[in-house]
Parts: sequence; structure tokens; C-alpha cells
Amino acid sequence: MKCMPTSFKYSALSCALFAVSPALWAVDAEATATQATPAPVQTLSTMTFQVAKAPAVVKDPDISAVAKTVISREEMEKFGDQSVNDALRRAAGFQLPSPGQGPRGGNGSMRFRGGGAPVFLINGEPVQGGPRGGMSVVDSITPDMIDRIEIVKQPSVAQASVASSAVINIILKQPLNDTRISGSVRAGYGLAKAKGKEEERKNIGIQMDGRTDPWMYSLSANSSWNDTTSVSKTTNATGTTTTQTRTTNRSSQMLAPRGEYQIDDQQKLVAELFYRNNESEGNAQDQIQNDKNDSIRLNTRYERKDKGDSDKIRLSIEQQNETESTRSSKRQSYIDEQINEYGLAYDGVRKFNETKQIKFGTDLRSSELDSNIAQTLDEQRYALYAEGSWKFTDRQTLTLGARQEWINRSGLVSYSDQNLSPVLAHRFDFTEQWSLQTNLSQAFRSPRAEQLMPTVSVSTDADAGSLNNPDQGGNPLLRPEKISAYETTLGYNTPAGGVNLTAYYRQISDYIENSIRSENAQGGVCTTANDPSCRFVQRPTNQNNATTYGVELAGRYALKQTDNGHSFMLNAQLSTVRAEIEEENGAKRLASDVAPYTASTGVSYNYQPWRVSSSLNLNYTPEYTRLLNNSSNAENYNRTRNERIKVDLSFTKRFDNNWSASLNARNIFSTDYKERLVKVSDGSLYQARLNESIPSYMLTVEKKF
Repeated sequence: MKCMPTSFKYSALSCALFAVSPALWAVDAEATATQATPAPVQTLSTMTFQVAKAPAVVKDPDISAVAKTVISREEMEKFGDQSVNDALRRAAGFQLPSPGQGPRGGNGSMRFRGGGAPVFLINGEPVQGGPRGGMSVVDSITPDMIDRIEIVKQPSVAQASVASSAVINIILKQPLNDTRISGSVRAGYGLAKAKGKEEERKNIGIQMDGRTDPWMYSLSANSSWNDTTSVSKTTNATGTTTTQTRTTNRSSQMLAPRGEYQIDDQQKLVAELFYRNNESEGNAQDQIQNDKNDSIRLNTRYERKDKGDSDKIRLSIEQQNETESTRSSKRQSYIDEQINEYGLAYDGVRKFNETKQIKFGTDLRSSELDSNIAQTLDEQRYALYAEGSWKFTDRQTLTLGARQEWINRSGLVSYSDQNLSPVLAHRFDFTEQWSLQTNLSQAFRSPRAEQLMPTVSVSTDADAGSLNNPDQGGNPLLRPEKISAYETTLGYNTPAGGVNLTAYYRQISDYIENSIRSENAQGGVCTTANDPSCRFVQRPTNQNNATTYGVELAGRYALKQTDNGHSFMLNAQLSTVRAEIEEENGAKRLASDVAPYTASTGVSYNYQPWRVSSSLNLNYTPEYTRLLNNSSNAENYNRTRNERIKVDLSFTKRFDNNWSASLNARNIFSTDYKERLVKVSDGSLYQARLNESIPSYMLTVEKKF
């Protein structure tokens, strides 16, 4: 193959990766029956609280050099996790949202290593948020439904995304025993009050599954209600402090039936339906906010597995509706958007022997986004991928792959693009405990549909539309990011735990960052200072270049159950990131909304004779100051965010006849969320903002049958 810029976009990195391809496939495909093959996949050790000796961990047959982390169902139960986010807080690299952040006082966006939000899959199928980044089915999935969570932090062409963000694959559980019907019913209630702040939470859920050969069936349903009264304070340049009270009533329901038909020992058909509805009603002073988001998604697939070989055909369809109504004495707006998505994909795996395998497949997707304000946005995405892995010695594995993608958009945005993304990974096992894994990749990330829609979403509170509390909007002129990445992990892992040290570096062209500018009612840039008709709007924009790099240190230790019934688990992680942006004029600065590091630790303890288990988790984010990306004002501002501590505690007691009770305390002893905006020229205050933290307590009763 000649590395010439013909129909594809090759770079020096692309050519370098493909140069090693002949060496990979020139090796004879004969099996080596006597060769020992320790599993190359990094899997978190899970605790089993049993008096008898714990069963051996089943090795993953995948020999890929791309590292994978697995969070098991047992681990989520012992830590008292109530959501997917609760489990992810123990995985290094994720910057979870802080309470009080976001345009409506809710949660801000999750980040991975300073980049974009991770890609979520359910049983390997990508799932989307709302038309403008609203709730997805992932937000309604509870640990009762999950068998395990697989996290791939490094690029892999076989995943839904080969760009800089992580891929999180949620595997739903199979029936835990061979009964016609079994399951559990859970009900919870929580109430917290402090200084005018109040939060009342209620939820009820049911999980049922069973098996009657050749059928397997499952039903998950849950409803939750969350009524919150929160307090925020703003102080302006004159020293005037305004206290604002916001009342928000949220309700959410999800229904998820699943069915599986076993054709024979190698083949099966699966169908999964997810229906979700989320509503939020809130008011702050004279502003009334009503948001609704509902979706229905159908995933069907055919699976065939024959030892190491497998084939999977996936067909999916989803429709989401999202409305947003804002009414106040100053402004009224109504947004109604709908997105329809259709997907067809094929994934294949062939294992030639214990040392060689290849993954390949295709992914075809089409979507349409309708809005009552902007033009319709039509999108078609096509992808082909192939990834080969070769374990060429007892201790070394090489993985080489490439993903070719095409994208066509029409309507609001009209363009076509195609990109080739190569990946090279290598794993060296020094001993059974020590290993070194390295990954080199090049990728392209196209803007999401909600980032392109120019629709403006109005912020809440009396200072809505200000520089420190801007409205939110999209940008139809966004260009895709071009990413070159290098990452390496040194690991020491044993059945009792281990330590992993990761270093990473990413160079990103056309980096997408949120930028604030003053706009008039028509969306144009305001040129007149203090024009009462103008408001500040935050939109994603392309910067010239960005460099992100950092290190992660993650460790865990598990003490299996002793003869006296004691068991213990300890985990901790520290993740650093430096995101430096180079603007078109050559000026360099740090990204305005990326914390320099985050740290967390958790401890879980179980005493079998009393049938009690407990866990304590601590998260820390330091104070940091960044230059605000304000693209339309001559005056520059520095924004300082305070250090924040978040403590979560859970305690579970199990009783006879499969009854149990749990007390979960979230956000206790936590700091308020504060922002301070000052002028760079003289350090004078523009505005200080404080959102008070609300601790939350929930008592849950569960009955298994």
C-alpha cells in the first residue's frame, strides 16, 4: 500500500502504523498447543464474601493488547452504588460533575482526562442523550440490572469511538439462577433539610428475570421523584449580595423488558426495549422552567459464538423528544426538538489459535433532528474497521487496527467528510504481576448533533444571561477535532489488588471548547457596551490547537473474608491533567473548565456474622483559577473555582427471608460550590457566585424473591 494522499487522509503516523502490518500477518496461523497464555486484559479484582474458598477468576479469551477495566456487580453491591456514576467515581481519569454546577443548578458534564464526555454502550450498542444533551437511558439504569461495567480508556477501533474519550460498556445481567421467575423489589425515601435548603427523594423499583429453556426474560422498572429547594447567592462589583431560592420538582420513569431466545448452543436472538420519561418543573423568583424528555429505544441482535469465534448483527431504532419552556417577565422561549436514529452493525471475531485473532465489522447509522426553531439536521455515518492481535511471545502481545469513517450532513449543516483512524498497541508482561502496556493512535471526532444546533437554552436565576451565568447554545460552524495520542500504563496486579500508573499525551487540532460572547436577540455579536437587549451565550467553538497530558495513579487492596467473618476493600486514585490551548493568534492558556487533578478514595467493610456491610467514599477537587474564554469582550477575566470535598456513606443490613435495609448518605460534609470572576487588568470583582451544597439521605428497603 502506498502512503499517498489519494481518497484517504494519511499522515506520517498512519503510514508508520501500517508499515508493521505485513510483519503481523506474515506469521503462520498454526496453533501452539503447549504455549501458556496468561490473560492480557487488565481486570479489577472483585471481592467474594464467602467462608469457602473463592472460585477462580474466569480469564477473558480476548488477547487484545488494549487494556480493559471491569467493575463487577459484586463490587457495586458492596460499595452501595445507586447509579452508574457511583461506580465510575472509583475509576481513575473521570472528572464527575459537582453538585450545583450546570446551567440549571443541576449536574454539569462528566469529563474524561480533560476531554469530552465518555461514550456509553449498553451490551455493545451506543446510546445517545437528548437532542441537546439531555438524559439518556444510562441515567435510569440501576445496579440491579447490571452484570458488569467494562471501561476501555485507550483508543480501540472495535469500539463505537476511537477518539480521545473513554468507552463505557454496560453489560446487563443474565438470570442469576435457573428459576422460572426471581427478582427483587426496592423502595426508598430520603429527606434532608438545612438552612432553607430541602430535598425529598422517593423511588421504587422492581427487577424480575427468569429462564424457561430456550427462553430467557427480564423486566426492569423504576420510578423516582426528587423535590429540591436550593439556595444560591451572587455578589456583584458594588458588593450587593442577592440570595435566590430555586424549587425544582423532578420525576423519572423507566421500563425495560428484555427477551432472549436460545436457538442452539452457539446461536441466540436478543431483543431489548427501553422506555424512559423525565420531567422537571422549577421556578426561581419570577422565572418558571418546564423541561421534558422521553425516549423509546429498541435493540435487537443475533449472536453466534463458537469457541473463540463470534458473529454479532445489531439492529437498533430510537426516538427522543425534548421540550423546554422558559417563562419570565423578561423573556419567554419554547423549544421542541425530536431526534430519530436508526442503526445497523456487524461485529466479527476470529481466533486462529491461542496467539492470533482478528476483529472486524461495520457500523451504519442514520439520524434526523427536527426543531421548531432551527432547520432539520440530517446525518448519515458509515464505518468499517479491522483489528488484529498477535501474541508473538509468551509475554508480548501486539494489536494493530484501523477504522475508516464517512459522515454526511445536510439541512442545517451541509458537508461530507471521511477519515482514517489507525491504532497500535503493545503489551509486555514482565512477570505474572508486572506489565507494561503502550498505545499509539490517531483519531477524528466530529461534533455531536446537539453541539451544532444554534438553539439557545436560557439559564436560571436573576443573573441569567450574565457573563458568570450565560445561556447555552450550539454552533453550526464547528469543525471536527483531529487527535494524535500516546499512552502507557505500568501495572502491578495480584488477586488481592494492585497498582497501575498511567501517563498520557494528546495533541488536538481544532480543539472544541466552550466560549462566551455577548449576543443580541438575533444571535449576532453585540458591539454596544451595556446594551440591555444583549445577553451572554456560551457556545462551543474551535480553538487552533490543544495539548492535554497527565498521569494517573490507581490502586486497590482486598482482604478476603477471614475465619472470623471480616472482609475489607480499599481503593484510591489520583488523576492529573494539564490542558493547554493555543489560540489562532498564538496565545497560550489553560482550558478554562478543566481541574488540574482529582483524587478519591474508598473503603468497604463487611462482617458476615452480623450480615452488615458498609462503605465510605471521599472525592476531592482542588481550587484552581483559569482565564475565562470570553471571545467577544476586550476585557479579560479570571475565574476561580473553590476546592471541593464530597463524602458518601452507605450501610446495609441483611435480615432473614431475603429482606435487607440500606442507608445511603450522599454529599455529606461537602463544601459549597463557589465561583469568583475578576478582571485580569486590575483584579476587581465582576461577580461571585455560591451554590449551597445539599446533603442527601436515603433509606431503602429491599425484598428478594
